[in-house]
Amino acid sequence: METLILTAKDVSECLTMTKTIELTEHVFNEWGKGNVVMPAKTTLDMSKSGFKSWLNAMPAYISSDNAAGIKWVGGYPYNSSKGLPYIMGVIILTDTETGQTLAIMDGALITGLRTGASAAVSSKYLAVKNSENICVVGAGTQGKNCALSLSVLYPDSKLYISDISEEKRRDFVAEMSGSISMQIIDSPSVEEAVKVADLIVLVTTASEPFICANWIKQGTTVLAMGSFQQLEDEFAISVDKIVVDSIEQACHRGELKLLVESSKLTSDNIYSELGDIVAGVKIGRKTEEERILMVPVGLGAHDVRIAQYVYKEAIKRNLGLKINLIK
Repeated sequence: METLILTAKDVSECLTMTKTIELTEHVFNEWGKGNVVMPAKTTLDMSKSGFKSWLNAMPAYISSDNAAGIKWVGGYPYNSSKGLPYIMGVIILTDTETGQTLAIMDGALITGLRTGASAAVSSKYLAVKNSENICVVGAGTQGKNCALSLSVLYPDSKLYISDISEEKRRDFVAEMSGSISMQIIDSPSVEEAVKVADLIVLVTTASEPFICANWIKQGTTVLAMGSFQQLEDEFAISVDKIVVDSIEQACHRGELKLLVESSKLTSDNIYSELGDIVAGVKIGRKTEEERILMVPVGLGAHDVRIAQYVYKEAIKRNLGLKINLIK
């Protein structure tokens, strides 16, 4: 059996945001139904190299789709000075019967699109139905992907983009104005943008809290998608519901990590995994007044299932390079 090698360009020809949202929701549903085998991601700290670099190993098997593989992806803070993206990685698909490698493909685009898609799926089940004002804090690549996905669900809403970098905000407005139908509002003040929002998406690299709990009005859903805590403690402690993509992972990384380590929260404070809500096991939003915190730290199963789709599409389109790894 030959292995298919797919570049970032090959992947981009096979995948759209709309399809990514569909596949992301599908995997959440399968996760809720118990059809996904997925150990918690393992992080490799490479800071002793002198660079604050890291790598995550994210294996998964979706039994209902017979999709198995692993994403090997990391962050490299100094890449921008080299003309390279911050996130670099690959996804490897494996034949479940023989163990042969079906495909090796660039993982950056899939990571970006599925991160954005998780914002759309989360908001579909947790946000108020008519979210007229959406605030995205963080004008980088992930902020753009989230805006792209949310525009599919909320094409007529206003999008407030906030970032400490004026240059990044200008770039966001210039690029996204031609890509989405939502009215984009440049918001230098995070506080002002957050206070009017029905849906808040946090995708920053901030290493300490900067969003005050009293800025967030009743009925708001907050998607905390950064690598570190971005909200002050009071919000997570007082919120009506905390939802995560994976309880095992969310207690040890991202928005909730320090709160759990300091015993301000435990896994008992988490209402549900999103998969259970998508699968109909639990109810998402019950009232228009609830404030809900969603913490998606990333499921390797999304990457593997999307990579399987890309692999099949690439074969149809005769894309990529075929090699034989075992001879």
